[in-house]
Amino acid sequence: MVKFMRLIHQFMLTSALMAGVSILAPVGQASARSQNSTPAQSVNLVNQGKQRAQQGDLSGAIALYTQAIQASPKYGDAYLHRGLALHDSGNLQRAIADFEQAAKLEPNNPKALYNRGESRSDIGDLQNAYADLTQAIRLQANYPEAFNTRGVVQAGRGDLKSAIADLTQAIKLRPNYADAFYNRGKARTESKDVNGAIADFTAAIRLDSDLAEAYGNRGLLYAQTGNKKSALQDLQTAAKLFQQQGNREGYQETLSYIQQLQR
Repeated sequence: MVKFMRLIHQFMLTSALMAGVSILAPVGQASARSQNSTPAQSVNLVNQGKQRAQQGDLSGAIALYTQAIQASPKYGDAYLHRGLALHDSGNLQRAIADFEQAAKLEPNNPKALYNRGESRSDIGDLQNAYADLTQAIRLQANYPEAFNTRGVVQAGRGDLKSAIADLTQAIKLRPNYADAFYNRGKARTESKDVNGAIADFTAAIRLDSDLAEAYGNRGLLYAQTGNKKSALQDLQTAAKLFQQQGNREGYQETLSYIQQLQR
């Protein structure tokens, strides 16, 4: 899971860019045909690359994907997975280039469009990110990750109504989608729907009890409503989780809020 939030104010993205492993829905026949027509050596190299990525060896994974591309320059899946590893390595521009090549080779592959859109959102290119995510949804209507990410992009563009609609669709497609509940909670917070936001953060916490950001944001809303006891409980839980997760910035900011409430 990639979070484009560092502090408890911001939104977060759930993506397929976790440890180089795609968590997206299965692709259609185009990808299957591509793999079936690809030499076994290249397929094996990509599979080895996936294993390296799962083990956290991103540079090793990238090297294996590159070998697969050199052996089979039209192997879209190799570009896709190298893009995932490059993204996780922080090389967003090269990742976007690989996703673009994967999309050229397999125009009907929603994975390539989704990941390019997600990466474009990471660099702040919200207009093109929105276009990519919309096209991915056109190709695969039951795509909760794409609706979730497009919702975050919509929020970033200031269109909170559309953001909430997209995030609601993501939840409809995946009722246990903690990150979509969290993101909708943030959008509802920005829309001044305090009760709706608290309900969403509560749902996110129920589904993922380690989601420090949800505790933090719910705590701030409790403080706004005058429920100081619940606010402090949530903020203290958030601070503990941030510390355990090594998020120093989130931890320090949450401590600042706690100190303000205790004055």
